[in-house]
Amino acid sequence: MGRLDRLTALDATFLNFEHPHTPMHVAGLYIFEGKPSAPGRPGAAGLFKTIEERLPEVPRFRQKIVGMPLGLAHPVWADDPDFDLSYHLRRAALPSPGGTTELLDYVARIHARPLDRRRPLWEMYIIEGLADGKIAVYNKTHHAMIDGISGVDLATVILDLDPNGRPAKEADDFSPDPVPSGLRLAGGLVGDAVGGIARTAFGALSRPQRVPGAVLGSLGGATALRRLASLAVPAPESPINAPVGSARRISLVPVSLARAKAVKNALGGTVNDVVLCAVGEALNHFLEHRGVPHEEQVYRVMVPVSVRDESERMALGNRVAAMFVDLPVGSMPVRRRLHAVSAAMENLKETKQAVAADMLVGLAGWAPATLHGLAGRLEFANQRVVNTVVSNVPGVQVPMYAGGARLLEAWPLLPLSANVALVTCVTSYNGGLFFGLIGDYDVLPDLEVIADGLRRGFDRLEVAALQASRGDAALESTSLEGRAGDAGNGHNGGRRAHKVVQVVEGGAASTPARTPRRKAASRSGSSPARRRQASGETDDG
Repeated sequence: MGRLDRLTALDATFLNFEHPHTPMHVAGLYIFEGKPSAPGRPGAAGLFKTIEERLPEVPRFRQKIVGMPLGLAHPVWADDPDFDLSYHLRRAALPSPGGTTELLDYVARIHARPLDRRRPLWEMYIIEGLADGKIAVYNKTHHAMIDGISGVDLATVILDLDPNGRPAKEADDFSPDPVPSGLRLAGGLVGDAVGGIARTAFGALSRPQRVPGAVLGSLGGATALRRLASLAVPAPESPINAPVGSARRISLVPVSLARAKAVKNALGGTVNDVVLCAVGEALNHFLEHRGVPHEEQVYRVMVPVSVRDESERMALGNRVAAMFVDLPVGSMPVRRRLHAVSAAMENLKETKQAVAADMLVGLAGWAPATLHGLAGRLEFANQRVVNTVVSNVPGVQVPMYAGGARLLEAWPLLPLSANVALVTCVTSYNGGLFFGLIGDYDVLPDLEVIADGLRRGFDRLEVAALQASRGDAALESTSLEGRAGDAGNGHNGGRRAHKVVQVVEGGAASTPARTPRRKAASRSGSSPARRRQASGETDDG
């Protein structure tokens, strides 16, 4: 019997801050072709067999949480002696007509349910009955087990790069270790404390950039800590910040990765900057729809950042820090918004805010576990630290398969937290960017308006990229705006704008099929802000 595998302070935080109405699991919705690409293969419907064969490669998925006596330390992972794979693998069928509405309604319901802490913290559903014959797979895993990057690594274990798969390993004879007794758990505290000191010393020698003194000794690190201290100033009030209930809404937006790269190449910045700018455009569209004054408003957005290096690949648990970005959401030319985002992100990188945040998380690990638990039991229903979360995780850029069936779409779905009723997450896969928008059911009945704003935002970015590529930023763009800006009311405008940018880029772009979406209500008439937004498309940078 080896050393107890204890949760880190960050992993335990996701347990402590979980409440029945804010479950802390990360999830994914995957759409597979209905007919396998490889003859004789079972397709996605046979994914459960693959998981059964490969489960030994991820032993954490057969372990459960065991709490410490009196909460003296963070819980530990232990083999579940009653592990039943059939409990975690489930099947479902959509009601007729099996369209996008039925799929997202069902997924929103199961995404809102907390995982059972008495068992290993994950579930997977195979969903059949889709109108086009495709098969959907939804899986959720507690955030205490994985972050975004390690979740992508797990996908590479469960899925295949070859439609013919790979040979199955010999059957695993699972023999769980006994659940540690209270006496062993208490006895392990001393060993863990000594081991923790040794690991900290080794980490300081092998990774001096993570040592608090090194961070504090650099001007950038000190500046970053001052920035983090500024979080004590409340974020602006917003309609997306309200107490979160127990039900969810989900909306999906596909965008070609080539589109984002074309904008980045023409206007500067990074793909992540383009994503954040598009989110700012979406929020501006939403606030106009709601009639909320927001001309000069800047939202504080939390952007999770992986601090996982290659040596930690496939290691479960969380290696994530956070950057806090000031995102302008008022009406403005799209190029100005993108330049503001790029400048803010560059400043955060230069001042090493993510390193400072990672350091503070490490220091928090020295706090008694009882304090972590107490903080989690407090209800931060009125927190004003951030307005929303935007997470961008790079995925695999080649086709992947399950049982010989090709994975067509990969949608990330994250949890909501107290007073944050909107989260936007995006992952890239095989040339596509897949945006998953998760909203509180009651706070955001018009979530689709934000999704429509995201589509419009990319169309506006493409028009600005076209103008910049022509060296004609002062060109009136009324006709292009009329064609590209109405993507929410049909697909033609978006395709036309996309085609124009493809010519500028010098090649064709692979565009994922658009997911059918529900019709969103829009305000009639043209507000002064909307007229300024249209005419401002030609800003001078």
